[in-house]
Amino acid sequence: IGNMLQKGELALKYVSASETEIIEHLIEFGDTARRTLGLLPRGAYFEAASRDCLLAALWEGRPVGYTLFRLPRNLITLTHVCVHPDFQRRGIAARLVEDVSARHRERLGVRAKCRDDYPNIKRVWHGLGFTAASATRGRGRDQAPMTIWWRDHGHPHLFTSLDEPPALRVAIDINILMDLRAGSGQPRAERSHVLLSPELSGRIELVVSHGLERDLARQSADRRERLQAVASDFPRPQGPEGLADDLFIRLLGAMKKEIPNFPVTEQDIGDLWQVVEAAAAGVSVLLTWDDKLLQAIAPVVLRMDETPELARMRIINPDYLVIHLDELTHAAAYEPKALEGGRFSVELARSDSEAILMSFLDRAKGEPRRELRDRLRGLARRGYKHSVVRAPDGTPVACYARVVDDEVLRVSLFRVAAHPVAETVARYLLWFLRRTAREAHAKVVEISDPYLSDIAARAASYESYCHVGDRWYAWVIDHVGPGMTVSAAVNSACQLVGLGPAPLIAPRMPAQMTAQYERTWWPVKITDSSLPHFAIAIQPRWSADLLGAPPTLLPRPDELALGREFVYYRNGRKSVLVAPARIVWYLSGHQGSGPASFIGTSLLDAIDTDTPDSLYPMLSHYGVFRLSDVHDVADKNGFVQALRLSDMELFSTPVSRSSYLRLLEKMPGPKAIQAPVNMPTATFRAIYTLGMSNSVM
Repeated sequence: IGNMLQKGELALKYVSASETEIIEHLIEFGDTARRTLGLLPRGAYFEAASRDCLLAALWEGRPVGYTLFRLPRNLITLTHVCVHPDFQRRGIAARLVEDVSARHRERLGVRAKCRDDYPNIKRVWHGLGFTAASATRGRGRDQAPMTIWWRDHGHPHLFTSLDEPPALRVAIDINILMDLRAGSGQPRAERSHVLLSPELSGRIELVVSHGLERDLARQSADRRERLQAVASDFPRPQGPEGLADDLFIRLLGAMKKEIPNFPVTEQDIGDLWQVVEAAAAGVSVLLTWDDKLLQAIAPVVLRMDETPELARMRIINPDYLVIHLDELTHAAAYEPKALEGGRFSVELARSDSEAILMSFLDRAKGEPRRELRDRLRGLARRGYKHSVVRAPDGTPVACYARVVDDEVLRVSLFRVAAHPVAETVARYLLWFLRRTAREAHAKVVEISDPYLSDIAARAASYESYCHVGDRWYAWVIDHVGPGMTVSAAVNSACQLVGLGPAPLIAPRMPAQMTAQYERTWWPVKITDSSLPHFAIAIQPRWSADLLGAPPTLLPRPDELALGREFVYYRNGRKSVLVAPARIVWYLSGHQGSGPASFIGTSLLDAIDTDTPDSLYPMLSHYGVFRLSDVHDVADKNGFVQALRLSDMELFSTPVSRSSYLRLLEKMPGPKAIQAPVNMPTATFRAIYTLGMSNSVM
């Protein structure tokens, strides 16, 4: 084996979340080494894979080792470095650590925390390039002496703390305590034993609230004694005298308003006491597997704004604990964000958002409630991000869950609620997923929700998604070039999801066919086709609402912010414009919006010429002109042109007029852009490339 490794047959690979076979092997390695590594939650492996934080060592394609790490603040924190016993002492661990260190060289360095009682442990860490930074004790139950090891990247910094932020105190209920008493060898107990893992031991402190005593009192004497022995291993924080009693009265009153016959059982009373005792002691998280606590009591607690001690409590399933920790670390990422400058918003689902996501249960298709619940929790364990879309009044109207898996954006949940603009929302989100995939350098969007609604399926067809078996696919081909290279890029994307080759695109392909391919393979641009290019000037007062640039303080109209098609009016005089075509938009200079620049591109689908009174009633929802504005642009014969457009793509970097004029020193193109003008293909390509880059010419 040593000779084989020296010949370079060992490969290192960052594992994606969908490569379950490899991940299962790595979990098996980790579980085998749990005596020294500690038990790591299964979900931690999938979470790490979804963040490119799981590096595997493969020999002849077979996993033989791995390192799992996190990227807190400006550091790299190693959680596991594990090599199969048959492959140890071959330098594999060093190669794993070296690769992670090199990949994130811009960070200050690599941090690891390890117990001191392992044989030859100092020699191991020194051999991996680490030095002892400080001594500490574990936050686990035995408070074992530990060393923080540090591998420096040589960046200048002042007194950087290498320790983790203070641990979050987390209360556990009797269900979890029972699991911990059962021992880690029992499959059901594994769900709770992950709370003692090294991945979480430095980030949380498990505590037992005094409310647990009421649950213990109902147990048999023998069982109560065993549970108390386990509970004694955990701190029991105490709140101010009388505060828990006051909180109990308030919470009980709130529950009775919500559920008139509450409480039904003694268990209900015990659940309330667990919540209020934890809240009174300043603990903000209660972990439980109890569905009644999660589904009936937790939502009421969240709404108790007048009682801060309860309002800040989060009663969650342990599967969502990692999401909650992420919320605390990256709070801004969980704030609602306006969609395209409109009144609809999207937000990352929080650890306590399961009830909101469950509201998208597809009763019409007979989806079992338990199936959706298990699906949501399973996706959370595997590192999927859930997002919720809200209407202007705050009503949830859509949700989806996605993870980037190498070059595929996998969407395992896609739901749209019944709403007056449900189809518009569905089409926008399908477009938004393609843009998200592009930003993540993914080539395919794959939707695998088994309960995709009829509205969502129709929207997917409109948005040129391809239906194969039980999946929907959209291609995201970020390529500008001739048909032959475009075909090769599409074939590469098809191979990612096991589909056959794409059509071979011939030169001078007709404009209509080109437009359809570009819509299907967006954002591809086929440069040797017959599709013409034009530049159209637009004033800032129209482009702000119609195209979304320049941004404004007031929200855009919802039908334009979320719409996939729009209409722009110009006078009815004959011009160079023909449809279909590709348009590059030239924003006129203005004191409020800055100098003139090219801001984006779209497809011109059709041109309608008629009187304002004939066109406006049919197309008013797709534009920003009022009827009087349309009359103002009519020609002397009273005719206007309505340009029907789609697939608006704003440039990440607007191309200024001065940059454009420098382009014209090397290639042809119009200097004046007022009326619509022809734009040579090569010049369009140069503008587009410059606009989609992050640099300014």
